[in-house]
Amino acid sequence: MVCNKTKIGIFIDGGFIPSYDGATNRFQYLSKHLKKNGVDVVIFYCYRGWSNIELIKKEPFKTYLLPVNNYYRNINLIADLIKKEHINIIQFNDLEPILSFGARLSEMTKTYLVIEMHYVVSSLAKALGSSSRYIKNIKKYEKLVGNLTDHLICVSDDDKPVLSNNMNISDNRISVIPSGVDVDGIKFSSPNFSKKTVVFLGNLFFEPNAVAVDNIYKYIYPELKKLGFKFLIVGDCPKTIKDKYKNHNFEFTGTVADLNDVFKKSTIALAPILEGTGMRLKTLNYLSAGLPVITTSISALGFQSKDVLIIENNFKKYPNIILDLISNRARVLELSKRGRNLVEKKFNWDYIANKTKLTYEKILSIPIKNKDVFIKEASKPKLTKEPVWLVETITKGRFADRYCVLDDGVAYTVIENNKINTVKRSSL
Repeated sequence: MVCNKTKIGIFIDGGFIPSYDGATNRFQYLSKHLKKNGVDVVIFYCYRGWSNIELIKKEPFKTYLLPVNNYYRNINLIADLIKKEHINIIQFNDLEPILSFGARLSEMTKTYLVIEMHYVVSSLAKALGSSSRYIKNIKKYEKLVGNLTDHLICVSDDDKPVLSNNMNISDNRISVIPSGVDVDGIKFSSPNFSKKTVVFLGNLFFEPNAVAVDNIYKYIYPELKKLGFKFLIVGDCPKTIKDKYKNHNFEFTGTVADLNDVFKKSTIALAPILEGTGMRLKTLNYLSAGLPVITTSISALGFQSKDVLIIENNFKKYPNIILDLISNRARVLELSKRGRNLVEKKFNWDYIANKTKLTYEKILSIPIKNKDVFIKEASKPKLTKEPVWLVETITKGRFADRYCVLDDGVAYTVIENNKINTVKRSSL
């Protein structure tokens, strides 16, 4: 079956706009550039009050804000909206919602089902020390979702063979589409040598980033603070972490509205991540700003052109690497230019949106997979209604100061062309 018009329904829970992490940044910018490249995008957003509605209004795509109960339980309402919008592909980025309602929604609406995996869930769980029983269950869900989906999009060539094996998906049903960076928004400023400032960017409610800050504080900061270096830790941060590590010239900024304000006064950027898969948005942002990046082999996953990075897994060596860079400005400036050239060519959102558009067209050219047998199997596991990472986010209180809900009488709120229209349950 070939469709002339591509229209995507993307399902999002958690934060959205403003985007302060890799997943939400991808949702926002890829949706915007898909629209620019001729692909209609409709966002179905489980609204918890974690986004700025005024900012969503400025986006070119259409957004449905759904109360939590309607998002997870009112499948008939969402199916009606999908049909009304003439959507032909629905896309999720978590295992749990596909198993709990996404696959059934695909069958009800005769739409293709796509999952976008930002990392390998079972691999991350293992790296973080989860129990063997928990990892076994995750692998079971990965395989079941693989049987249910028409196509899988992953962000890294390194993840592709692992996901193919874990989810039992053939190569022709997997596409690698990396994350991107707003090369117009993140300005090229090159390193600021006079400031002697080391920057780390990341959401510290995410365990691998929290571990990275611990290693920065233990192994890198002590040697360089004596030489007048300043460290900036940028991103959402639990108060416990801030209180534990805050010290002279070790500053936690929280989230910032404009990363250029941070990057233009930074000299060196760090991405010392030890756990995880996927691709690091922080690294793309660093390279776009022209900062030299010192990282680990794990954090460099997803980058084919690793020569723009300085890769080192021994954190005790980082202070000397930083000092060597400071004393060799010619090398730093050469790295700076090559990094910026790479993201302009391979990681700008227009390039990635066009690649994504071609993938969607490929998906629409093949028959929709019959999911009946696997949907029955999906109903057997005892699943949490929400993704594990989301439960953890709520438990840790990341958005505690931003929490609110839509009124009980609201079926959904739709945002389009800078306008808001709320539909009450009683009017359906």
